[in-house]
Amino acid sequence: MTDMATAVVQTAPETYELRELPLPEIGFDDALLELEACGICGTDVEVFEGGPNRSYPIVPGHEPLGRIIRIGDGASAKWAVKEGDRVAVHSTLTCGRCRTCRAGLRGCTAPEFSDSAIYGFRSPDVSPGLWGGFATHLYLAPEAMVLPVSLDLSVGAASLFNVMSNGVDWAIELGGVRAGMSVAILGPGPRGLATLIACKAAGAGPIAVTGLTRDGERLAMARELGADATLDVSGGNVAGAVVDALGRAPQLVIDTTPGSVDSVVDAIAMVAQKGMIVLAGLKGPGRTAPVPVDQIAAKQVTIRGVVSRALSSMQYAIELIESQRWPFDRLASDAFGLADAEQAVRSLMGDHPPLHARIEIGA
Repeated sequence: MTDMATAVVQTAPETYELRELPLPEIGFDDALLELEACGICGTDVEVFEGGPNRSYPIVPGHEPLGRIIRIGDGASAKWAVKEGDRVAVHSTLTCGRCRTCRAGLRGCTAPEFSDSAIYGFRSPDVSPGLWGGFATHLYLAPEAMVLPVSLDLSVGAASLFNVMSNGVDWAIELGGVRAGMSVAILGPGPRGLATLIACKAAGAGPIAVTGLTRDGERLAMARELGADATLDVSGGNVAGAVVDALGRAPQLVIDTTPGSVDSVVDAIAMVAQKGMIVLAGLKGPGRTAPVPVDQIAAKQVTIRGVVSRALSSMQYAIELIESQRWPFDRLASDAFGLADAEQAVRSLMGDHPPLHARIEIGA
């Protein structure tokens, strides 16, 4: 095996370069991953463009999937995996000791585990350098969280673990979706479709998915995945269209749309009395929705924001993918090689982005 890894390094906004980095020595409680793929999402686009308060250099990529090629005995026992196993890596490193971690909450408060300690956001100058999924290898620190993934899955399907983790987290962990619950999913992007799968797995229904005219292909996929109604809401009156399509107000509304704040107002207008709204689509710095407070109060609405995902959501997401009940291979639509990382990220910046893009080593 070579003693060097190849990694994409972002050195400035919209500037990638390939670097050779040495493979680290592995001790008792850490491991080395040979990467198969790394999913790409809107956050990667924001970072590529220069995002707020970003410092460089970094090794991008926070959805890593690969096979363990070196592992210490302590790490093997802790993660219940061994050399040769395929694993999915949670993007977050956690200390396990602070008050937040001990309470099982998200957002480790230990100073050494700030945003800069998340996979895909850490400098290659921090030893041992392999901190992102746009690379041939990834260092698994003792504080990493990993889960096994079946080798029977294609690389494309397995690479959807992060997308599905979000869908499970938003619908089940935070939204409390259950059998017979009426649901509206705003936005038919990959995470909107993953949210639909999670709702269907929970037995929810009826379910409506909204999109724009340019989302015709994605809305067609939503129908194939089991949506009871798919709506082109380019013309406005989103709330009325959703309620009419479902035959009642949705008990759960999950907003996955990025950028636009109008969807927040639409969610409040359509949600049922004592319903739940999960705000999952980031709108960008400085973008503020005009919030109809009286309407929220009168309806007794619960609104929840979301960041990251629970490890339990990631586990269930992997189980859903391994069930192969849904066409995950088709959802994992576009693979790019490591040398084409910039093209891969830019593919998400157009009017017709792929359902799911990934860096695939060897593609």
